[in-house]
Amino acid sequence: MKSITKNLLSDEQINKLVKVNFGDSCQVGMIQQLKGGMFNSAYLIERLNEKDNIVLKVSVAEGTPVLSYEKATMYTEVEVYKMLTQQTSIPIPKLLAYDFSRKYISSDYFFMTALKGRTMAKVKLTKDNKDSIMRELAGYFAQQHQIKGEYFGYFTQDEKYHFPTWKDAYHHMIDMILKDGKAYGLKLPYERYKKILKEKGQYLEQVKKPILVNYDLHPGNIFLIKQGDKYVIEGIVDFERAYWGDPYADFPAAFLMTDDITKKENFWKAYKELANINHDINKEEKIRLLMYRLYIYTIMWVEVYRYNFPYSMLQKFFSRKVALKCLDTLDEL
Repeated sequence: MKSITKNLLSDEQINKLVKVNFGDSCQVGMIQQLKGGMFNSAYLIERLNEKDNIVLKVSVAEGTPVLSYEKATMYTEVEVYKMLTQQTSIPIPKLLAYDFSRKYISSDYFFMTALKGRTMAKVKLTKDNKDSIMRELAGYFAQQHQIKGEYFGYFTQDEKYHFPTWKDAYHHMIDMILKDGKAYGLKLPYERYKKILKEKGQYLEQVKKPILVNYDLHPGNIFLIKQGDKYVIEGIVDFERAYWGDPYADFPAAFLMTDDITKKENFWKAYKELANINHDINKEEKIRLLMYRLYIYTIMWVEVYRYNFPYSMLQKFFSRKVALKCLDTLDEL
């Protein structure tokens, strides 16, 4: 996907970063830009002496316009990789090196091991195989949701954005994206957002512990590999949009086309069991899920400035439609 946020590097720059991080003896063979992803740039790099492939991920260059919540996404991603490696058995690439100094290029970057499979979005699965993957995924979500933070909100070292309650954090997150919408001249129904926050914000007070939320675990970030006669999850990538919040916030982002998580029966049954949830979705939880669905689609509505026509128009049309439907439904509840 073409995006103005992608900082594209030359082969010469990539070779330099490889030698800086792995030594002069590390010889580079093939370099291939990875076309997936919509924010950062990434490259598949062959290491000749090591006889392996690694991935270089490069953040947005200094001075590139980004949304307010996107200021430290690579720091977030590296931190999440560390936590998942130390505290879970979730399959992820191994973090090899990272550098936030911007000494060699005008971006943050990191290296990780390369996955060999294909994304779930590109694999045709039988119903039984898809059901087994959904159950496997439920287990990984349950593990991730055991990781607790010390504050609510996005990853940051600035303590003024370490919120004591989830309600405060969510209000700040929505406020940021709405301000971005105004900055880009988008005609969002700003007053309706304010009304919903005022009327429904109380339901966010039910969330007492800050839990690690991925907020980007969709089929495009799940790599599958064949094992016998079926596919299994090889690895999960892209944790740059993670934050500390309500674990239920993960579901609208993971299943974008699903407005009711219980429709994913195999996933939800397995997750409920592993997360020790002994009740069905109640009205209060439904409202929270709708607020998180509203947030992800508002982000998608506002971020279209960075994409080329006609994709930007298609995403704007669809995300606007879903966001307005969320507002309508929240008004009714």
